Amino acid sequence: MAEQKRKQLTTAEQPPWEDLPALCWEEVLRRLVSADDLESVSSVCKRLLHISYTVRTSLAITNRLTPLRLGSLLRRFTSLKSIDLSSFRGDPSSVLLHIAQFPLPLDRLDLSYQESLRFDGLREMGSKFGALRVLVLSYIGLLEDADLVSIAECFPKLEELDISHPEQSDSARVTDDGISDLSRKLQRLSRINLSGNPSVSDQSLVVLSVNCPSLKEIKLGGCGSITGRGIASLIVNRPDLVSLALNDMKEEAIFGDELVDSFRDARGFISLDFSGSFIWDRLLISVAEAKIPLKRLILSHALGFSFDGILMIMLCRQDIKVLDLEAVRFLTDDDMSVICEDLRSLTHINISHCSHLTMTTLYSLMTQCPFLKAIKMGKTNLREDDANETDIVVNSQVRSLCIPSNGELTDECLKKIGRMCPNLQYLDVSDCLKITGDGILGVLKSCPEICYLKISGLKNIRNICIDFELPRLEVLQAEGLKLNEEQLAAFISRCCHLKNLNVMDCVHLSNEGVKKVVKNCNTLREINLWNCNNVGDDFPFLIWMVSMRPSLRRIVPPRGLVSSEIQDFFLEHGLSCRG
Repeated sequence: MAEQKRKQLTTAEQPPWEDLPALCWEEVLRRLVSADDLESVSSVCKRLLHISYTVRTSLAITNRLTPLRLGSLLRRFTSLKSIDLSSFRGDPSSVLLHIAQFPLPLDRLDLSYQESLRFDGLREMGSKFGALRVLVLSYIGLLEDADLVSIAECFPKLEELDISHPEQSDSARVTDDGISDLSRKLQRLSRINLSGNPSVSDQSLVVLSVNCPSLKEIKLGGCGSITGRGIASLIVNRPDLVSLALNDMKEEAIFGDELVDSFRDARGFISLDFSGSFIWDRLLISVAEAKIPLKRLILSHALGFSFDGILMIMLCRQDIKVLDLEAVRFLTDDDMSVICEDLRSLTHINISHCSHLTMTTLYSLMTQCPFLKAIKMGKTNLREDDANETDIVVNSQVRSLCIPSNGELTDECLKKIGRMCPNLQYLDVSDCLKITGDGILGVLKSCPEICYLKISGLKNIRNICIDFELPRLEVLQAEGLKLNEEQLAAFISRCCHLKNLNVMDCVHLSNEGVKKVVKNCNTLREINLWNCNNVGDDFPFLIWMVSMRPSLRRIVPPRGLVSSEIQDFFLEHGLSCRG
């Protein structure tokens, strides 16, 4: 009888979710947005911890991962599809040889910023992960034609390859010969980034278009030997190209008649990126008249065209969802009103560094673009206007607003913006020098969903008296604020789920203030204390921070440099302690 009662009691106390099969939990965990969320859930119990191991699909490897620790992680995370070594400094071969010992479903590898490629490790990876689809080799120290041949032999099933911006040298560089050999061996190649390879010419575009039948996306920038004729031949040979990026091409002749006329053959372009290039209205008119399903157009910092070219695009391509016009300096509020009338499907827009644009443009966007999610209007001319409260139109779709460096933006203006975007999640008002604590308080009241707040450089914030909780706020960028530590700690105490805190250059902050923050923020993962000169970076204080808040994963100490003893301690606990 006693045994039966004990079993009944145990069953009654068992949470109902304990009965869910592991497959159900795997499906739930796969829907989490970030690795931080996954780690939080995995800390609930051992069962969820072990299930989370099978759901983790990506891993970034840095120098602070010892071979023993790396081996432990690779045994634990059996479903890794992507490994990133772009932050690893040193010879990656030993790491690659280590990875190759594990039966992972790997399909993406990032080796960017390595000094050179050592193929002993890559060949072993190729023998174990021959089905690798994506290889990123951006900003490699030395890259030459022979390397491309070896890459193709190691990973014959590559679909995406990034060899952009290698270090240039007379003895080692990528040429047309290397691209030709590569194109013959990689029949599945669908996406390639050749930017920053000045020895690549039109010949490379021809062989890629002929030898790679699956080619859909190509990026070209800083390729000084490529001409408009070569790009035109690429478009004619591959009319189903989906994405083309022609960046920082200043030669006016590139965008001549041959390239303009080639868009008549295009059928597939969804994305076109001409950022930083010298283009003409007739090119934009040709794009407007082409029979393409264009959804994304990037003209940031481009030159040579006028509003007539943009207008033709707007009239003919009204399904555009992403539009980037950063630093198109001739734009006015009237121009933007016309754009907003035509682009009602717009979801993302960037019009930063357009100094003639005011609150009138923001009203036009809110009123006429019902699907708009993200707005960038940094360094424009946002300032107080004479609009009445009745003129304010609420757009509940807007989630992200990036309006830094608007020096005339006032508290009342910011409050008005907050009332227009009640579902805002991301807000950047850094370096808006007229904003005070009153403006920040007002926008936080109107926008309770904010999870990312950047208020760096707001010199006029002397206090933020908040009498309500901010349960959604996860990231606070507060560099250089003049708040004293009591005010800052009081503000942060309202942010119960804060994960990332940047208080760099907050000179009034001391150890006591940091202690209050660390004690109050149960989920804190990163804290930047750089140049907080009243905060200590001695061993006992840093150890206290780690022991008090086990969730911490990165600490930037006040003076950057720390002793080897502290570095070893942090490595043992899986933390980064660096500037």
